Amino acid sequence: MLTAYLLFAERNATATEAAQAGISRAFPGAEVITASGVDEAVILSVKGAQTLLILVEPALGELELALKLSSEEGLARWPVVCLGGSVHSQDLTVIPAEDWHPPLLAQVFSAALQRHELIRENARLRGDLLTFARRISHDLRTPLSGIFTTAELLKEILSDQSEEDAALTTPLFDSTQAVLRLIERTSQVARATVEPRPKETADMGQVAWAGRQAVERQAMKAGVRLQEAETWPHIQGVTAWLEIIWANLLQQAVQRSISGMTVEMQWKELPAEYEFSVQDQGPELKEEQRLGLFWPFEKLHQGHSAKNLELPIARRLVELQGGRCGCEPVAGGGMRFFFTLPKESAVLVAAA
Repeated sequence: MLTAYLLFAERNATATEAAQAGISRAFPGAEVITASGVDEAVILSVKGAQTLLILVEPALGELELALKLSSEEGLARWPVVCLGGSVHSQDLTVIPAEDWHPPLLAQVFSAALQRHELIRENARLRGDLLTFARRISHDLRTPLSGIFTTAELLKEILSDQSEEDAALTTPLFDSTQAVLRLIERTSQVARATVEPRPKETADMGQVAWAGRQAVERQAMKAGVRLQEAETWPHIQGVTAWLEIIWANLLQQAVQRSISGMTVEMQWKELPAEYEFSVQDQGPELKEEQRLGLFWPFEKLHQGHSAKNLELPIARRLVELQGGRCGCEPVAGGGMRFFFTLPKESAVLVAAA
């Protein structure tokens, strides 16, 4: 049940009466406690209880103290609503005297409480993502490294007896590497979502080259040739994210290609943005297949969602930089996977 603390009620009887009526409308059965100051409200409040702090014509120092107090988690202890006063702050709602009407105040009190709860829930969710991106992903690598080391030792022992027996350890290596890649990919998205990074000027040629290195071995093994554009622009973006985007798009194209095919890395200038693409010579995809490739990462828990992670991850990282992505068939065969970045002044540079 909500407890509303009404501070400095003696300063304005009209404000006090309107506040009490507004609380009764918004939260029937709520308890209203009058307090002489913020310190008294802190002493009377119960940790974890749903609380609303209403200040009547507070002085600046009183208001600053009410906003400064926070809980053990570093989050605001309570939503604060101020009736009267000339102060302005994004951390509280100030209601002028002409709006001291119970119906309006009921809406204001309800909205303040909902906003406060949403802010706290958002902070908890961001903390969950950071815990996963930093702590959980780190802790998972330790037992996986133990499995990998044990598999190497087992392979060495079995190699002395039979190469065929030693080959039985291959699934251990493959599975361990697959889990490590999955941890790295998902933690990248979690970090990017929770900790946005500022854009910087980057040579897209160097960025694309770094992304290419992540799939170079896979392409060589498949007999697929990677071909870059002759010139690249300087762009505004997050370099680490762009390297992941290039690597994920290239991996998709290489997987669709067979020996002897070429995957081209291209770009072009559009009116308001630059478009970068990876074009393969693989089979054409139906429209429903294309729509499912860049599935929103936050919807991958749905049963009918895309199975791959590379393109949903690329989409999230592109959108965090203000761009968009997609794919389309190419005349003569093949598919083109592309992403865009908002247009900035660019200088062409020779490909590395």
